[in-house]
Amino acid sequence: MFVIGQIVKPQGIHGEVKVKIISSFPERFRELKSVFVGESHASYRVEKARVNGTFAFLKFKGVDDRNQAELLRNCYLYVTERELMPLPDEDAFYLHQIVGLNVFDQTGTPLGTIVNVENYPGNDLFVLEDTGGRQYLIPAIKQFVKNVDIANRTMTIDVVDGLLD
Repeated sequence: MFVIGQIVKPQGIHGEVKVKIISSFPERFRELKSVFVGESHASYRVEKARVNGTFAFLKFKGVDDRNQAELLRNCYLYVTERELMPLPDEDAFYLHQIVGLNVFDQTGTPLGTIVNVENYPGNDLFVLEDTGGRQYLIPAIKQFVKNVDIANRTMTIDVVDGLLD
C-alpha cells in the first residue's frame, strides 16, 4: 500500500473530507474511484472529488455527515502498487524503489545503502548509510547520481570531494 494523501479534517456538514495531497500527481484525485483509508486499509468508494492547490476534497459513499467524516480525521489514504500513476520518464522513480538500493562509486566500490529519501523544495536528498552506520546526504540530481538500476537494486554515484566527508 502506498500513501497518496492524509485526511486533515471534515469539510462542511455532508460528509466531505479535506485531504492533504501527498503525491506528485494531484490530478489523480479527480479520477479516483476508491481508496483505502487508515491503518485498517478499509476500502472507501469515492462519490465526488475536487482538487484545489495542495488539497483534495473527497466525498465517500456511506460517509454522509460531519460526525462520520470526523472519525476519518488524520487517516492516511492508500492505493495499491498497480494503482500508482505512471512516471513521466525513465529518470523518475518512486521513493519505495530507491530505498534499499546498494550504492557504488563509478569504479564499482560499494559505498552503502540508501536508507531514506528526504524531500526538499530544491531537490530530494538520498540518505546513504555506509557499513559503519554513518549517514551521508546525496543530492538526487544527475551531477551526482550517474545511474539507477531498479532491476538490479543498484545506484552509481560520482563521489566528488567533500560528498562523503
